[in-house]
Amino acid sequence: MQRLAFCSIVIALSGCFIYFEDDEDVPNCPLAEPASGPGASIAPIELRNPDDLTCRAFGYPCDPACGPCPAVDESPSIAHSQPLPSWGYCESSCEGLGETACAARSDCRVVKDAFCAFEGVCITDFVGCFPTDQQVDTTVSCTGADAWACSRNPDCAAWHDPPECPPNALVEDCPRSFVLCTPEGTHPGSCFGEVACDEAPPACPSGTTPGISGACYTGACIPLDRCGPSAS
Repeated sequence: MQRLAFCSIVIALSGCFIYFEDDEDVPNCPLAEPASGPGASIAPIELRNPDDLTCRAFGYPCDPACGPCPAVDESPSIAHSQPLPSWGYCESSCEGLGETACAARSDCRVVKDAFCAFEGVCITDFVGCFPTDQQVDTTVSCTGADAWACSRNPDCAAWHDPPECPPNALVEDCPRSFVLCTPEGTHPGSCFGEVACDEAPPACPSGTTPGISGACYTGACIPLDRCGPSAS
């Protein structure tokens, strides 16, 4: 006969249920508890998606195989997944910093405007300062890095497209698609030009080409669709 025991110790607002079957313990299953009162929900965790810079809300993880999950907000805007991604937290102390202050912080990363990089018609290409991924790794190469890998290294700068906003939406809530990653403080360069430096080109992924500036490779891998018709 299966018996259910309730742990009275609550850690980080999570409940703890332990199942016993044939006197052998089954591993503990952490389940979310209501914040207060019947049916109340724990405030969701908001993390910054490195792919488009938007905040995404996550409910506390709950595995229904361990027992009945308590009432939580089942809104489509909240993802109930386990485990949570390691993205940086929204509303971190990085947000609001200028570019110089951002670059000096090991827990922050610089984000740039890719349209400015290739069109050159902006007063500034600095989009903002965002938190690094919680799994910081300074050994990650910025060259050819995807959005998540780029966000893990504070020495990399991520370049994103301008925001794509539906009518009446706030700009800060609109997605900005990731384009490429460069070493912090460098410009992607252009797709074409003579290379006079005695160096090998970076190993760029398929669909990208090494950036060139000042007759040298910049270390960036520019998507071919940003190169114009001469790329073919």
